[in-house]
Amino acid sequence: MSSGSERDSTARSYDLIAAEYAHRNASLPEDAAAFREAFVASVRGGGLVADLGCGPGRDALYFASAGLSVVGIDASSEMVRLAVTNGVDARVGDLRKPGLAPGSVDGIWSSASLLHVPRGDVPRTLRAWHQALAPGGVLGLLTSTGTDEGWEQVPYDPSKQVLPPGVRRWFVHHEKPGLLTLLVDAGFHVDAVSERVSHRVWLQVLASPAR
Repeated sequence: MSSGSERDSTARSYDLIAAEYAHRNASLPEDAAAFREAFVASVRGGGLVADLGCGPGRDALYFASAGLSVVGIDASSEMVRLAVTNGVDARVGDLRKPGLAPGSVDGIWSSASLLHVPRGDVPRTLRAWHQALAPGGVLGLLTSTGTDEGWEQVPYDPSKQVLPPGVRRWFVHHEKPGLLTLLVDAGFHVDAVSERVSHRVWLQVLASPAR
């Protein structure tokens, strides 16, 4: 299966569960919120943040409330529709090539979205993100740990009925040393790393373009 098929199938699944996803993820756990706040504090005041994998716009709205400009990008058209309805400047796009001009953004936020990028596409994805960041910019990355890659069934049904066959998402998990190496190879300096645990173990990374 091509990485385009993985992206498209995952996006279609999010289209089906968008409203329920928004309901279940309306707020952040305290430790995840603290990481988001650390990212905000690292972005220059009034700067432009690209929320890559913005979903229904929860984090984008928070960034706007903190005085930042925000553009949201998501592969799911239904997620983008919800984000726009919620007041976010959002568009459908591919996280691997988000269409951001070189050096055009002061921050890139990727919360539980890199984990949908097929492993073979991750190096060029990180390079594209690095290219989009302005000098002094910051990447806030939250992704899951592990070694496996493959399909996972969607765990809930927004209609309270049985979802049609094939409603699944492509997940790619990264071990900490390997992910940090990928970031360095893409031109980043890793500024801070932490972990948090929910139903998965998450890596929380702040990184900036290496000088």
